[in-house]
Amino acid sequence: MTQLEIQAERREENMLLNARLDALHGDVGEIKTAMKDLTAAITKLALVEERQSQASVALERAFDGIARVDSRVTALQDRVIELEKHDVGQNRVVAWADKAVWGAAGLLAMYVAKVVGLL
Repeated sequence: MTQLEIQAERREENMLLNARLDALHGDVGEIKTAMKDLTAAITKLALVEERQSQASVALERAFDGIARVDSRVTALQDRVIELEKHDVGQNRVVAWADKAVWGAAGLLAMYVAKVVGLL
C-alpha cells in the first residue's frame, strides 16, 4: 500500500468515527432529556404521595373524633336508660334528648366529613 492509500483509508476511518461520535452525542442528549422527564415525574409522584399521607392522617383524626363522639353517645344513652328506669314520666324528654344527641353526632360527622373533604 502506498502512502496515499493509507492516508485515504485513515480519512475514511476518521469520517466513520466522527459519524459514530455524532450519533452517540445525539443519543446522550436524548438520555439527558429522558432523565429530566423522569426527575419531574418522580417529583410529582413524591408530591402526590405526601398529599395522600396527609389525607390519611386527617382521616385517621376524623375517625378518632367520630369514635370519641360515639363513645360519648353510648355513655349518654346508658345514662338516659338509667334515668328512664327511675322516672317513667320523662319518656318525652328522653326521646327529645336522644334525638338531640344523635342530631349533634350527625352534625359532627358532617363537619368532620367537610373538613376531610368528603363533602
